[in-house]
Amino acid sequence: MTDHRNPFVFAGANDLPLEMVLDYYNEDFNYSRFIQSKRNILLIGERGCGKSMTLLYNSWPLRLMKAERDAVPPPFEHIGVYVPCNTPLIHKAEYELVSDFRAALLSEHSLVVSLLFEVAKTLSGAHDIMEGADESSLRSRLEFILDDQLPEGVPFFQGIQDFAQRVNLKTQQAVSDDQSPDVMYEGTYSFSSLIVPFLGLTRSIPALEKTHFMILIDDAHYLNPHQLGSLCSWIAYRDHSLFSFKIAMANIPKRKLHTTSGGSILEGHDYLRLDMVQPFQNEISDFGRLAEGLIRKRFKRFEIKASPDEFFPVSEQLKQDLASSEAVVREEAEERYAGNSRRVADYVYKYKRAHYFKNRSPRANRPEYSGFTTLAFLSTGVIRNLLIPAHAMYDKMLSHASMEGAPAKIECVLPNVQSEVILEQSGKLWDWLRNGIDQNIVGCSSEDARRCYQLLDQLAIHFRARLLQHVSEPRANSFTISSHTQANMSDLNRLFDILQEAQLLYVRSGSAKDKGKREWYYVPNRLLWPERGLDPHGQHARVSLRAPELWAAADLNKPIPFLRKRDAENLELFDGAS
Repeated sequence: MTDHRNPFVFAGANDLPLEMVLDYYNEDFNYSRFIQSKRNILLIGERGCGKSMTLLYNSWPLRLMKAERDAVPPPFEHIGVYVPCNTPLIHKAEYELVSDFRAALLSEHSLVVSLLFEVAKTLSGAHDIMEGADESSLRSRLEFILDDQLPEGVPFFQGIQDFAQRVNLKTQQAVSDDQSPDVMYEGTYSFSSLIVPFLGLTRSIPALEKTHFMILIDDAHYLNPHQLGSLCSWIAYRDHSLFSFKIAMANIPKRKLHTTSGGSILEGHDYLRLDMVQPFQNEISDFGRLAEGLIRKRFKRFEIKASPDEFFPVSEQLKQDLASSEAVVREEAEERYAGNSRRVADYVYKYKRAHYFKNRSPRANRPEYSGFTTLAFLSTGVIRNLLIPAHAMYDKMLSHASMEGAPAKIECVLPNVQSEVILEQSGKLWDWLRNGIDQNIVGCSSEDARRCYQLLDQLAIHFRARLLQHVSEPRANSFTISSHTQANMSDLNRLFDILQEAQLLYVRSGSAKDKGKREWYYVPNRLLWPERGLDPHGQHARVSLRAPELWAAADLNKPIPFLRKRDAENLELFDGAS
């Protein structure tokens, strides 16, 4: 989606003009400052959470553009080299034609030649970077290291790009043309034989004599196993004075972080891990402030003066209904906990929204969904999930304005339009889950597609039952798993992997009941809930569900039971960590 007339454009970061990335990116509350360090950083998160945007924002072309805007000197102390992995150059499959050992060499060779091309491409775009450098000496030294010739008559860094492209072509020809299945192209390069000496050579250029190169590797989950092993080996380098790696990788598919020698790289020792997907618990959580800041930056580009809450207002009727429910619940709380203001406030927080959903007439339409906070909750902590419905809402408002002959200047999105779009998109998500997930997700059989639908369907029924009953934390819509063994989790994990890849389920880490321990908890995509009349706001709580009952729900379509008595023992409050 690349309609630049819409402030909520949600195209992949690579599809946006650099100036738009600069305008839209929000540095606050998203760990971006960690990138400007000499540590190796692993950015983890689902598609659409901002990994590519973060890497692009720290790439040299964009940092140079920012420096020019701010009228400051080029930031030569850090040069970010953006390396996309979802490209034909990376996706070469020639390694499959040779033995495993030689495949490892050939895979590393392909990756480092791509790195060489991207470094040279980045440096060729730096203004006056060769000022004061002896280009002839640099050329001869590099040719000596490569034991090969660079093309004549072109600038130094352009010549290196041409060299890298020629090497890739020769490699492909050497592998494809040989009749032996165990062929080995003898001119392979490694990271230590090509990239390290080349980066060291750049220290002879005055502008780069103190430069730290940040190698920004995007979509590393597309690397083949040999390349990922090579990358882990490079991360294990102890000297970070010349370069470091900033690697973006989706949570799925899950990859083992092992070096080519079979060793492991350790979080905290070899790299820092940044989880890019954050739980949205309230407006002042990190994601809440990130979402608001991101929308404000887009409004600034489009000269929209409203705040996010003003642009996506809550309907007056919904405000009145929620206020009425709060008054009723507060009266109940004061009768129960007279004189204990803390217990009263906690009771009102838990039950005021539940009262609104519970006491709607059976003949009434589904609840209305409006307001910026509701949009943020529906995103389930993923930026793209916030932008997609906002884009559709804005587009619908433009269509209405066009039909009425009014100027296409949108000052706010009407609450009824917000609710209409949210319910439409929620319904489409269920339709896809019911009818098409096995057609889109690799490795998903029709039987597993059926199980995925039944699992989420029974979860929706379970959460609906909780919402309509007087139980502790009635609006909880996340869960942990109890009574699990390696045997009974095998099938469930297969379904969870499919649902994660489909972005219908998010898996996060949080504090367990046992102090000091962490556990996995599961958050279904909250855009599923409006179709079922559920409250996407949820609560800072998660329900404990038994693994055998979850599998019975998925495989046999059995309801997931819950006990009303001492139900609070099966829940735990979020601690704000992720």
